[in-house]
Amino acid sequence: MRTPNTKCVLCGKPLYRRPAQMAKVRYASCMACRNKAQVVMGLSEEQLHGLSLGRRKGQNGRTGYKHREESKRKCSESHKRWCAEHPDLVAARGTKTRAEQHYNWKGGISRLNLSIRQMEENRKWMEAIRERDGACQTCGSTQNLESHHIVSLASMIDEYDIKSRKDARIHAGALWAMNNGEALCRKCHYQVHGRRYAD
Repeated sequence: MRTPNTKCVLCGKPLYRRPAQMAKVRYASCMACRNKAQVVMGLSEEQLHGLSLGRRKGQNGRTGYKHREESKRKCSESHKRWCAEHPDLVAARGTKTRAEQHYNWKGGISRLNLSIRQMEENRKWMEAIRERDGACQTCGSTQNLESHHIVSLASMIDEYDIKSRKDARIHAGALWAMNNGEALCRKCHYQVHGRRYAD
C-alpha cells in the first residue's frame, strides 16, 4: 500500500493521490465525503467561468470559446487543399444536398429570382462590385454598401427565358457582367427601387 500524502478535507482520513493529480485540484476527499465536500468547498473561479460560457451538461464543451486565427487559417488551408485534390468528391457532395436531396426541400416553392440571387456566382459578383466601387455611386457614402443591377435581374431573366439555376449559369456572362453593376448605400438603393427607407 502506498504511503498517504494527503487527507480528506472533511473527515481527515489519510489518502494517497498522485502528485500530478494533486497539482490540478484544490482539495482531496474520500469517497464517503465526496458529495458533501463539493458543496462545502464550492466552485472555483475557473469553474464558475466555465459554467458561464455554457459548459453545462448536454452542450458543446467549446461553447463560448473562439478559435485562434492561426487555427482558423490552418483549417481553411486544409479544406482548400482537400477540395483541390478531390474535385469529383466535391461535385458528388454537392449533388447530395441539392433539390429533392436537400433535407429542407419543400417541393421547389422558392421563387426563381430569389433562388438565383442566392447562387455563389451572384454573391461573388456582389462582392466584386462593392470592392471595385468602394463607395456609393450616388451619395459617396461608404456605409452599408449594396450591389445594384443597373439592368434589373428580373428583366434579364425574362429576356433570356431563364427557367432554372442551370439556365442562369449558361447566361452567367450577362447576368453578372461587371459593367451592369454599381455600389449603392442601402438608403440610395431603396430610393432607386422606390422603397421607403426607415433609419
